[in-house]
Order: sequence, then structure tokens, then C-alpha cells
Amino acid sequence: MNSPLNNGAGFVGAASAGNNGASIGAGIASVGIPFTIDAEVFLQNCKDFTARFPEQAARLGLNLPETALQCLQAIPPEYRLVQAKARGMEHTPTLAVKVSFVHSKYNPQEEARRILDSDFFQTAETQSRCIFTGLGLGYLASLYIERFPAAEAVIIEADSNIFLCCLAARRLAALFRHRRLSLLIGTQPEEAASFLASTGWNGKILFKAPVLAEAYKPWYGTFFTLLERNKMKNSINAKTLERFGTLWLKNTVKNLDRLCTTAKIDCFKNAFSDTAAVVLAGGPSLTAHLEQIKKSGKDFLIIAVDTAMRACLRADITPDFILSFDPQYWNYLHTAGLDTHKSILISEAAVFPAVLRQRYRAVFLSESSAPFARYLEGKGEEQNGNKDCTLAAGGSVATTAWDFARYIGAKPVIMAGLDLAYPGKQTHFAGSTFEEAVHTRSTRVASAEQANFNSLYSAFPSLHQDYAGGTVLTDRRMLLYAWWFASTLAKYPEVKTFNLMPHGVFIPGMPACSAEDFAGMTGGLPRAAINKRLETLVKSVYSQAFLDSCGARKRLLAASVKTMTESAAGLAAQAEKAEALCHRLAKYSEEGTRKSGSSGNGSSARKQAALIAQLNTIDEKIKNGFAKDLVAVLFFNDEAGKDNDLQPIAAAENVYKRIRLMALQVYEIFKSR
Repeated sequence: MNSPLNNGAGFVGAASAGNNGASIGAGIASVGIPFTIDAEVFLQNCKDFTARFPEQAARLGLNLPETALQCLQAIPPEYRLVQAKARGMEHTPTLAVKVSFVHSKYNPQEEARRILDSDFFQTAETQSRCIFTGLGLGYLASLYIERFPAAEAVIIEADSNIFLCCLAARRLAALFRHRRLSLLIGTQPEEAASFLASTGWNGKILFKAPVLAEAYKPWYGTFFTLLERNKMKNSINAKTLERFGTLWLKNTVKNLDRLCTTAKIDCFKNAFSDTAAVVLAGGPSLTAHLEQIKKSGKDFLIIAVDTAMRACLRADITPDFILSFDPQYWNYLHTAGLDTHKSILISEAAVFPAVLRQRYRAVFLSESSAPFARYLEGKGEEQNGNKDCTLAAGGSVATTAWDFARYIGAKPVIMAGLDLAYPGKQTHFAGSTFEEAVHTRSTRVASAEQANFNSLYSAFPSLHQDYAGGTVLTDRRMLLYAWWFASTLAKYPEVKTFNLMPHGVFIPGMPACSAEDFAGMTGGLPRAAINKRLETLVKSVYSQAFLDSCGARKRLLAASVKTMTESAAGLAAQAEKAEALCHRLAKYSEEGTRKSGSSGNGSSARKQAALIAQLNTIDEKIKNGFAKDLVAVLFFNDEAGKDNDLQPIAAAENVYKRIRLMALQVYEIFKSR
């Protein structure tokens, strides 16, 4: 079959809408000469696309010839394939959407070549991987794949009609045959951003098509905002690892004995699916919310973050659960000296040790966010039965507290004191540890007011929409937490979550809960039944059988510590050897440059090849076992990016040096136990 489909009025079927045909035709004439579509080319492209991406093809209706042709005929008339105007381009299509061209209207292929020759595509990084936001007719992506056949290409096209135009424009067999191709067609910006986040993207390899970004401002605006938030989240994670990596390890080592005698949180998984939960965060509005909670019958679970504990006890409210995850001494002060014996602590292995030494009703641990602690816990998987004990870490203990409420199956979840802002320019609730510390440390020349001012204006403050339709002062860090809640709530729509009498940043998916609504939402399982269930769960976990098995866990953990200590020493030795090899490699490389063209150059090249082979062997050893977790921490911090300005050999030597120093530090921490 080789029957052309003439799109004289846009695409097939577009001119059949009665009197609209004339005006559409006039619009096309002003844009250019219509391009004649070959149905055989279109259907073959659909077939190739279906073979490579069957799920997307089925979703778009392109997996069957008859439905594919229906999709082609249904393209709105404002999408127009027209012939390029340059001499010799009579059979080359370009694309106009409304009155704007997606590509050059004269020579789209030459335009793609110019873009590919630009500075953006001259780095080794972009020549090995590139993310294209906007496909158009695929000229640039196709040429990129042709020029760099080993590269990975990710193509995001928000408009499925543009993709249909691409399929109708020319043969795309080479594009679909590319082994390292990912296509996201007609997806929502949240899906596209989530996909990139899961693949470890970075901004340096993302190419923006200016015309498409301008034409689809809402989609691309949301998409790039999400990417920026992911970058900010990664930056915060990197700085957290850089700042607390060593502290996490030191705390975990000090807490090893408690790891042997403390149960995991899996006993609480979906244990309260018939109960509402109120999560107490530490925002400025918490005091007013506690008054509302105190008036209620408390027929709901109370989950408090550690920063809110002082306010809870002052209001005569005893939380069922206290969540504490921060490894710093200063965070321990939120609960230091308080009567916590009636509450259950939910924490992790890397928390500040004094937190675990306080008196509680019981203590349970989630899986640690620290790679070192996870390695030790992983050695005890047989004891743990591979249970799901993971809580989300969204950057704030409030996010982890919400996720614990989700974990235990609570419905609904009501957040209290979750402002994520500075209502009335308050930074903390009245009487908080932070507020008291500010007043304690204040002097005539360093007043409490000055400290509050510095706190408010040191994190790029801005005004953001609040729940009342006005604005409230917040900052970038708080907005990141708000985004975490919004995106996570969208992921778990079954976990109905409300914000009690909110005074802070508006969070999509978390509607406001008035004082009147609160009473109706929390009248579930009676308080006496909640207490009895908690008591039963604690007793069933901390049974005599569990206590009798503590010795076996202690021996297993001791063996893991011994292995980690030896692995750290071995890693330091391997990294030191690699440093020396890099130094020699740089020397031979310099000699080879001096002797370029002489007979001695071949000898230098052979020596370099031998050294590189030794380095490859060391790299394989570094990737195995404990070293993998160590290097994960090392390369998650911002220091790694500083090597980009160095020559490759010097950068590699710098990396091995950091690995050696980190390994020696780990070794010393374990040896000092």
C-alpha cells in the first residue's frame, strides 16, 4: 500500500467540519505548502513504536492500524505539517502549531545540525547521555543518536498530537531501533519528573526546546519546577550526608548494644486501620491545636514529633508515640528531662544515644537512613525476617511522623501544628526548646529578637499561599517539605489527611479541618481500646522468646562489626594503592606527551595500559560489600563535583584520596568501640 493522505486542510478529516474547511485552508496557506502524508510510512512507524514501547502504544491507540489511522485523522487542524522552504527541501516536512513553527520553516535538518554543533553538546557527558524536553519531528534526537550511537537518549514529549505528527512526517526506524532510548509521550509533568528522578538525571544533560517550552508554558512550568525541587532535595540530602555521615556512624556504633535488644516497627504495620491519628508537628500554631485536642475525648492515636513533646506535656497530653530521628545532641534536648515513660518511642539506629537511654513505655526502630547502619542491620536480615520496617525521610521529622501514621494504617490522619511557615513571623510554638534557648543565650548586643530575625531571613524567605486565601511568610526549605507532602499524598490517595485549623502554607491534597470537623473525624476506637491494643502489641513483641534471642543477635552483630572494621582497613589500603597508581599514570602520560611521535611513545602507552588495568581491578574490589555503602556516602556530597575542574587522572587520584581518608575514619571509629 502506498496511498498518500493529502492534508490540504490540516490532517485527514479536519476539513470535513463543514464551513470550517475554508478558514482552515486559508490558515495553512499563510503558513506554507502542505506536506503530503504517506500512510504506509505512518503505519510502519506505529508498528516499530509498538514493538519497542508496547504499553505506550496501546495507551495512545497506536498498536492497531485502524485505531492508529483514527488517531491521525483526529489531530486538530492547528497542527500542520508543511514543506520546508529551502531549495532541495521539497520532501522535508516541518511542523507548525497554530501560527508558530516548532522547527525552522526553511531547513529543519540544518537547524538540528547547528544545535548539535553548539557548546551544549560538546561535553563528554552530553555526548553519552541527553534528555530532550520536546521531540517535535525528531530531527535533533535522530541526528544525536546517529552521531553518538552509544549514547543514552531520553525524550519527553508532552503533546501526543506532536508525536503523531512526528510519526506521519518521515521514517523513524533508526530512532526506534536505538537500544538506549526512553520515550515519555503525553505524560503528566509529575510522571516525567518522577521518571527522571528515578534515573539519576542532572541539569547538565537536559536540553530544553525553547519553542515548545514557550508554547506549553503550564506543562513545562510545572515540570521544571518539579525538577528544581528534586535538585534542591538532592542538594539537601547531599549536605545532610556530608554533615552527618560521620555522626551517624559514631551514634550507630554507640547504639550497637541497643540494636540487639530493640524490636523493629513491623508489629505496627496496618495495626490501627480502624483508628484515626493526630500527628503533632512543632509549628507555631501547635499551642492552639493542643487546646482543641485536650477538649476532645482523645479517642484517636496521638503521634508527636520530639520537638512537640515539651508542649504536649505542658498541656497534659501524653502521646502514644514519640518520633525522634535526628542524630544531633541539640535535638535530644527537646525530650531531655521530660517524663516520657508512658509513650512509645519510634526511632532508628543512628539517633543520638541519650535518646534511647530515656525511659519509655517501649522502644521500636525503623530501618535506618544511614548507609552504615543499614549494612549492619542487613547482616541481621535472617533475624528480622525481611520485614518492611522502612519509614520515609522527607527531610523533616514531621514527614516521617505522617508516614508512620500511614504505616500503621490510621484513617484519617490529622496534622496539627504543621505550618511549614512563619505565621505572625513566629518561628516556633511558645515555650519550645528553640525559643527558650534563644532567650537564655540573648544578650544586650545579641537579643532574642535579632536571633528570630536571623532565623526568619537566612533561608530565602518568600510569601506563599495560605489556607485562608492570603499569603504567609515561608522559605525554600519549608516549601520543599510542603511539596513532599503534596506529592506523597497524591501517591497515597487512600490515606485521607487533613490539616487542623491551619495557619501556614496551603498543601494541595491536605484540606483544612475545622474545630467542628475535628470532633466528627476522631470519634473512632475508644481510648481504652487503643491503650489495650498498644499494650498487647508491645507484650507480644517483647516476649521471652525475643529476649532469649538477644544473645544470638549480639553475636551476629559483633561479627558484622569485625567484618566492617577489616573491610574499612582493606579499603583504605586499596585506595592508597590506587592513589600511587594514579600518580605513576600521570607521570607516564606526561612522558608520552613529551615523546609524542617518537619510538618511546609506544612503551609509555603500554605502561599506561597496564596501570589502568590495575586500577580497574581495584575499582571492582571497591564496588563490593561494605565499600559500596562507604562510597555511596562519599559521592553523594558536593565535594565530588569539585573534581570536574581537574584533569581526569588528577580527579581520579583525588577521589581515591577521599576514599582512603573516609575508610581510615571509619576504621578508627570501630576500633575505638
